[in-house]
Amino acid sequence: MDDIKVGENCIVSYLVDAKSAMIQWTGMPSSDEFRIGCNTALDVMQKNGVSKVLVDNSSATLFTIKDQQWLNNEWLPRAEKAGYRYSATVLGDSDAFVKFAVNNIASKRDYTKFESKFFKTVDEAKEWLRTL
Repeated sequence: MDDIKVGENCIVSYLVDAKSAMIQWTGMPSSDEFRIGCNTALDVMQKNGVSKVLVDNSSATLFTIKDQQWLNNEWLPRAEKAGYRYSATVLGDSDAFVKFAVNNIASKRDYTKFESKFFKTVDEAKEWLRTL
């Protein structure tokens, strides 16, 4: 599957080798771009019958509180219903605001039905996803 460019700050793709959707964020996506990117990743998951997402935040600069709330309150319940169970998040040397946002999002998840890990590199994240 080819990469799907969602605006200026988001690329969504399917990783055949890791059997997962991947979202690559750069800069600060607008709310529309953030939501379209997340929904596109959900479409990729459903079309390919996968329960895993690799989120590369290593080049992101900020996610708004409003977008974090939308992700937790609206997107995540839909994604979990569709089978979303594993998240590999690449932080690299991300900005402190990105790390705060990612931790805020992760803290709202039900870890009895969801597993999430953080990584420095995309290769490390892919390797973990391949083991699942």
